[in-house]
Amino acid sequence: MTSYSASITSNAGSIAAYAKKMSQTGRTDMEITLDDHADGKTYTTFDTLTGQVLITAPHTSRFDSIQITLEGTARTYVDSLSPTAANSKTTAIHRFLKMVMPIQESEYPQPRIAEAGRTYTFPYHFVIPDQLLPRSCSHTCTSDHVSEAHLQLPPSLGERELSGGRSDMAPDMSQIQYAIRVKVVRHRESDGKDVMLVEGQKKIRVVPAVAEAAPLSVNVSEDQFVLSKTKSLKKGMFSGKLGKITVSAAQPGALILPSPSTSDSKLATTMTTVQLRFDPHETSSRPPRLGALGTKIKASTFFAVRPTSSIPTHRNAQSQFEITRGVYDSSVSLSSRCVESVQWTEHKPTSRRGSESSDGSYVSSDFSDSSEHFIPKSNSGYYTASILVPITLPSNKTWVPTFHNCVVSRIYILNLALSIHTPGAGVPASNVSLHIPLQIAAAGNQTHRPSLTAAEAALELAEVNEFFRPRVLEVPSETMVGNSVLAHHATELPPSYEDFSRAPRPIAGAC
Repeated sequence: MTSYSASITSNAGSIAAYAKKMSQTGRTDMEITLDDHADGKTYTTFDTLTGQVLITAPHTSRFDSIQITLEGTARTYVDSLSPTAANSKTTAIHRFLKMVMPIQESEYPQPRIAEAGRTYTFPYHFVIPDQLLPRSCSHTCTSDHVSEAHLQLPPSLGERELSGGRSDMAPDMSQIQYAIRVKVVRHRESDGKDVMLVEGQKKIRVVPAVAEAAPLSVNVSEDQFVLSKTKSLKKGMFSGKLGKITVSAAQPGALILPSPSTSDSKLATTMTTVQLRFDPHETSSRPPRLGALGTKIKASTFFAVRPTSSIPTHRNAQSQFEITRGVYDSSVSLSSRCVESVQWTEHKPTSRRGSESSDGSYVSSDFSDSSEHFIPKSNSGYYTASILVPITLPSNKTWVPTFHNCVVSRIYILNLALSIHTPGAGVPASNVSLHIPLQIAAAGNQTHRPSLTAAEAALELAEVNEFFRPRVLEVPSETMVGNSVLAHHATELPPSYEDFSRAPRPIAGAC
């Protein structure tokens, strides 16, 4: 079952509700235990959740059912921009996962009356799925790619107490929570409604397995990504041009979070390469001196109170006309190192065979293939250099995979800042910044098969036995042998082609 709701709430109302809840006394004692659980433990795809629910009533009372569910819920809110409602906000709750644990009739007390002081035990068993049901994303999307992304399990977000106190860089406006929930329900005979007598929950941290995706197709008009940038350089404050330098980098491979079940403490690491090209304005100009190369990771959390139909971007989230969604950015510095010793490689123009132009010579294009392609010779050659940039996730933050939910999304951007020093005096250092898409994936436990309960194992064994049950093949009776008749004698040729299917006739006078 999946639900989505949005409402406008007030801070004063939430405080009053909290005070009322704290004033209640004499409530039913409920304990939810989880086998092999420890503080800070992370669960992933196909992990089993087994445990018990212990319920002790303070006084004898009647009830009708016990509901044990594994639920995943996303909560977001956007502050109101109206001057008349400064303390109000629009809140959205999206329940994308709800797995129900069936309880047999024999496990209930007969009659269904909880005796005072007696403890009742109800076991449960869940397996974290690898995908959500289609009904968890029922709104319209711009493409199938968006729908498929919304049907993947999102990781826990905004639960600092479950991640060892480390921040996952999520704002208060977005939260994704997984919990085992228990409700004691009684059917009210006066109006036929179900009344919840008591409820409890046990939160768990879930980081599902996320496979590495293909490199992101970056649109030239996209404002949040810059893969290449060209900058003009001057010799000095009042001197001429030195040339142009182009800094570019390709998307690195994904940073893969290790499986929660592994004992390897190795941090997620990947590598990217920064390509440099310097085109001098004059033949005598030499490449500039490089300074420091700084790297940062920017975590962008998109949140909305209405389902998003496309992959969110900074442009649509920060639009002044957008009041139902927003974005929160947080940056983490990785490293800053001097790259002055990088070696430049000179590429001199090389003449090739071909027809002479007005200037008397031709050179081959740098991007041509083995066939003879020629372009006019330039005034000078160019220089190239490359810088290997290792990327390692720091351990002082809680990292979650890249994901896109109906109301919450998380993406990462690798920021590269290169400082360039010109030889002339009085010219400040130039800075070139790139913003590269960065993906974080998760290994999970994809190869681990979930354990079966005794009932599931018995059912699987019965299906196997049925498959291998001997079958008896009987010989058909004599009345059914040799009596097959083809009911269709029509030609297979298309209509009006019947004449071609007839036998050839001799032509009169032929030899």
